[in-house]
Amino acid sequence: MKTLNKLPMLSVLIIEDELPNRQRLEKMLRVLDKEIKLMGNLQTVRDSINWLQNNDQPDIIFMDIRLTDGVSFEIFNHITITSAVIFITAYDEYALKAFEVNGVDYLLKPLDGEKLARSVQKAMSYQRNGTDDTVMQIVKNMLEKQPVYRSRFLIAFKDRFVVIATTDIAYFLSENRATYLITHGSRRLLIDQSLETLETELDPELFFRITRQVIISLKAIDKIYQSFNGQLKIEVVPSLKESISMSRERSTLLKKWLDQSIR
Repeated sequence: MKTLNKLPMLSVLIIEDELPNRQRLEKMLRVLDKEIKLMGNLQTVRDSINWLQNNDQPDIIFMDIRLTDGVSFEIFNHITITSAVIFITAYDEYALKAFEVNGVDYLLKPLDGEKLARSVQKAMSYQRNGTDDTVMQIVKNMLEKQPVYRSRFLIAFKDRFVVIATTDIAYFLSENRATYLITHGSRRLLIDQSLETLETELDPELFFRITRQVIISLKAIDKIYQSFNGQLKIEVVPSLKESISMSRERSTLLKKWLDQSIR
């Protein structure tokens, strides 16, 4: 991966709720320029708004589009962004050609080093003079377009097909490189989608990825136990062989998700 042409010290803010993605981006940025100043790592819309209201804006903000408590476009409803913005997304690049204007760019997951370097160079070559109306209009248009989430799954089962409504799904489970859908009635069905794909297709108000192996529905949570060091253990219905132990980071996000979801 090539390094950046020599620039004044670059300040960046990362808004990304997945730890592996944040770590990868940080590492790639350090390869581009070891003097890059990381201003902060934020994981939610709420925390991002609070941070931007109380701190000077950096040269570049890297924003994941889908965060635990909403989409990052919502930040623009509360804050006038004067930084160059690079969105991070799993969406198809052809749907986001509009971002290739006026200092706004995007990166597709998984991140590519060469594309990252080009995005940063592009962002820095654009000299922003206040808020850009075209950028704000793009964000406004995307905010007004309500996302469409899955309402059901068509699943091949033996010699026939079955239709499962998302309201009937307790959780999704990844085991031995396969993904299973488990219903509230304890049906276990093999599906084609990966958990990564499902995260983009499911309503984030109703489903939450509690570990790398499990996406859970709100209605499937039976008991929540406080463990050590801020970690949580979850029991679900239908039950698994063992309770689900969550990392401290995911435990914090789950509590925020539950608080957001039940309002």
